Amino acid sequence: MNRHSTLPLLAVLLYASPGLADDNWRFNLTPYLWFAGLKGDVATIPGAPAAPIDISPKDALDDTETGIMVMLDAKKGRHGIYTDIIYTDVRSDTSLVPAPINLTLRSKTKTTIFTLAYEYEVYRNNATSVDLLAGARYWNLDSELKFGNGLGLLAGRKVSNEESWIDPVVGAKGHAPLGNTRFYIDGGIGFGGFGVGSDNFFEWNAAVGYQWTKDIGTALGYRMFDVDYDDDGFLYDVRQEGWQLGLTWSF
Repeated sequence: MNRHSTLPLLAVLLYASPGLADDNWRFNLTPYLWFAGLKGDVATIPGAPAAPIDISPKDALDDTETGIMVMLDAKKGRHGIYTDIIYTDVRSDTSLVPAPINLTLRSKTKTTIFTLAYEYEVYRNNATSVDLLAGARYWNLDSELKFGNGLGLLAGRKVSNEESWIDPVVGAKGHAPLGNTRFYIDGGIGFGGFGVGSDNFFEWNAAVGYQWTKDIGTALGYRMFDVDYDDDGFLYDVRQEGWQLGLTWSF
């Protein structure tokens, strides 16, 4: 079968898939926690060399002052809008040089990741669904290093830098119940960058959930994303991964 005959057939199959037609809006609001570690190479301060980092999920959780994470999925018929917001404020204190110099370092990193995508439902059969996504992801990293009031040239100094960029993103996500039980599985995959903002990024997630009521479900899963961004000495080449716990309210 050649390409010209395959495309019309694919279109017919998509429109013929069961359960796609729905004139009502469907919303899924999911606040969640992501217990993620961080590993890679980072140079967030101008003039500073890249440094390897390896932060465990426990250390990341201990140092996080603020964390806001929420997903919103809104669909009408086959079409919808998907958003994912991640904001973290991580702070840590380190003793660089012991007494008698007593030089300390306080680091602050505020990270904002906002994803907005159009989604198209290519398959639905009762509670099972598959969606394709295309959109953009906004990144913002605000870093600050503040040296304590010890002795030496660095004492009392503060160095800060902020970097932001936008990546195109494409992907897919799915949802399916496990037989006739209240359990279900969720999952998704995405990739992007393509040299527009970052060189590239890749992510995936998978979870098992339990539907407590028609409108409330909870899910435990694992999430990973890997991003490689390099611009004028600012390097952010990291992999972030860990367990994710979320509560979904459908309405």
